[in-house]
Amino acid sequence: MKRQLNLYSAEYRPKRQWASLNQMVLAWSVALLGVLLVGGGYEWQQRRVSQALAQTQIELERQQGDAQRLDSALAQHQADPLLQQQLAALEEDVAAKNELLRQLSSLSLQKDQGYAELMADLARIRSPHLSLQRIEINQGHINLSGLADSSEDVPAWVNRFKQTPSLAGKQFGELTLMRDKEGQLVFQLGAVAREKS
Repeated sequence: MKRQLNLYSAEYRPKRQWASLNQMVLAWSVALLGVLLVGGGYEWQQRRVSQALAQTQIELERQQGDAQRLDSALAQHQADPLLQQQLAALEEDVAAKNELLRQLSSLSLQKDQGYAELMADLARIRSPHLSLQRIEINQGHINLSGLADSSEDVPAWVNRFKQTPSLAGKQFGELTLMRDKEGQLVFQLGAVAREKS
């Protein structure tokens, strides 16, 4: 009677790999390209805002010069109703342009503080144990949310923020961890104030 001995047991069979090195390189390349495209878009938008701000400043200086000339003419002459109307209209125009300049300066400051820099820093400190699903930046506050493998991964990731220029020294007002319907661990970091220079 012959007996067969199988030396090729299940433990020696090749195991299926879910992602090859080439697939991982492609995925990271696509992610990096996405970050670069977003950064380029914000840089282009910043240039447009800066040009609009410069044009508004030039127009504002011209309007202020006109207002000063009218003020000096008004001081030398008797009050003329037409001049008073022109002066009131110019003062309203200057006030509106000052408000626009203030808003554009605020927007320019927020852009200068770096959406592109923030995105690059988040990419630099990425963690294989969590994934960001949403990034909100509103009036100097940053809100981040995503999925994590465990509750220890989020504080470890936040601790790495001090290695980046755009996130170093930020204070979080709120950290929420919960499980969603699929049982995944969802985190939310809220109210990160951007420091003013």
